[in-house]
Amino acid sequence: MARSPERRRIDFPLVDLAEQLEAFAELWPRAVTDSRARALHAFNGEAVLAPPFLGPRLLAGESITRYQRRVAEQELESAGERHAVVLVRAAGVALGYWDGEALLRHKAIRRYVIRGKGRAQPTHLAKKGKSRYGSRLRLQNWRRQLAETNERLRDWWEEFGEPERIFLSVPVRVFSELAAATPAPPFQKEDPNVQRLPLHVHRPDHSELLRVRRWLGRGHVELPITE
Repeated sequence: MARSPERRRIDFPLVDLAEQLEAFAELWPRAVTDSRARALHAFNGEAVLAPPFLGPRLLAGESITRYQRRVAEQELESAGERHAVVLVRAAGVALGYWDGEALLRHKAIRRYVIRGKGRAQPTHLAKKGKSRYGSRLRLQNWRRQLAETNERLRDWWEEFGEPERIFLSVPVRVFSELAAATPAPPFQKEDPNVQRLPLHVHRPDHSELLRVRRWLGRGHVELPITE
């Protein structure tokens, strides 16, 4: 089996995306996006360019020249789209709504939901069945946490309008419960403006929200190591 070529990684901010694309296209003009539409790959796989998530969203099978044209049409200096970041775990929730670089609203929510051994109450009930008073309290708090999350998001949608992008980090089972809460969230996970984040998220709080937002504004290039 052929080994993947060794590569060195260079990170870059959103404002450098057009410049990075130009340099990459000079060397690999036939680069296209992968099937997951996450990065541009050179034909022989020796180089990769992954744009920041805050940049224009890649399309599966898109050529680098076509993507360059779309990038040129969008003003990148301010990352001007309205976007929301939604981080939900049993341990807490962190939400933010940005207009470009301006953080318009943010909220961290944390209630008594986690058991002493670190297991979320909904998970414990699914495994153990009926609960006692403490368990019922944790479950009630869990439902309130989900409801408050959706209420906050719906308020922001009403105040500022639906964002062009929604960056989501919510476990699959948790999203099912979030979607079933009252009120319901103002979006569905299948919506075209929703993008799941391939990033490990720690316990959501304001600091973690800002860390994730910084990560969204960073891309990277992987270049072959030459002797």
